Amino acid sequence: MIKNFCPVCATNLETRFWEGKSRFFCPRCQKPVYENPLPATAALVTNKAGEILLVKRNVEPKKGQWCLPGGFVELYETPEAGCLRELEEETGLKAEIDRLVGVYLSENPIYKSVLVMGYTMREVEGEMKAGDDSDEAAYFPWNRMPALAFRSHQAIIDKAFHALGSGRKLTDHLPFGAYVITSGDHLEMARDACRAGARILQYRDKTSGKKEILEKARIIRDITAANRTLFIVNDYIDIALLCGADGVHLGTDDIPVAEARAITPAGFLIGRSTHSLEQALEAEAAGADYIGSGPVFQTPTKESYPPIGIACVQEVRQRVRIPVVAIGGLNLENMAPLHQIGVQNFAMVRAFQGDTAGVVGQINRLCL
Repeated sequence: MIKNFCPVCATNLETRFWEGKSRFFCPRCQKPVYENPLPATAALVTNKAGEILLVKRNVEPKKGQWCLPGGFVELYETPEAGCLRELEEETGLKAEIDRLVGVYLSENPIYKSVLVMGYTMREVEGEMKAGDDSDEAAYFPWNRMPALAFRSHQAIIDKAFHALGSGRKLTDHLPFGAYVITSGDHLEMARDACRAGARILQYRDKTSGKKEILEKARIIRDITAANRTLFIVNDYIDIALLCGADGVHLGTDDIPVAEARAITPAGFLIGRSTHSLEQALEAEAAGADYIGSGPVFQTPTKESYPPIGIACVQEVRQRVRIPVVAIGGLNLENMAPLHQIGVQNFAMVRAFQGDTAGVVGQINRLCL
């Protein structure tokens, strides 16, 4: 928005080089007139399945496109109050502020730039109904969202879901459902799994050399990024960092979690295999973002480890605060008892080797 007059004395503005850049300046007041970006907010709401609430805009800019509920902060209104007001106006839902995710600049055709503050929500209630600047409101799986109208909204989602150093590394919003561990033709399985909606994919390659593993990891990174699937590399921190993966999964014989944390950047996810309640508690205390708990049942991929059973997994879920991924001997026939005790993430190797897409779909539907 171009300023022509001083807001204090209405004198015609001129431009001067001031404080290291060209600014609007009032020759009468002898003061610069700053062009600060207007404040706006965006609300990140998720349901129990980890799906994200979006609204379809019915106003410009970006009319007809999807975005997070939000809008401009009004005069004498705090950003938190504005965020909650916009959420209710656009979706009919009431909530409480959970936390500030981040603050981002967003381009605007009228105001040049807008300062967008993104918040996660808790205690969401009410009947969802679109209104005020939105034609539709709907939940979308994290890796099946439409293209968003604003880059700032995508940045808010990415930061909230990738890790965030606030004591809830993977957060309570860990995408529920299929955790695919690749085998066989790793690239083909990755494509099939991601297209079918895999929430998390781990590249586990025990036979290839590290040069080949890095080459495949970079291709899988592209596949997972295009489908918004979390990408984890098994064992190799160096490969995970070089290919830009979201994290690494470490076994009990790999380097300790605390030492891995010391050499990885903020937001990098570290998963840990555990085979008992004691190991689960140790992994959490060391800073793991999530744990794999198993093997639940007998499995040829972990022949040296006896099954820990459903009761142990249940105790682990009750005692640790980070996400728990069940693993070991799982298939579509024996998942139900685990789901009944609250397990929402299922990692498998052999079960995905046949109809990868079909199995992913069935697991995700179970976890809705």
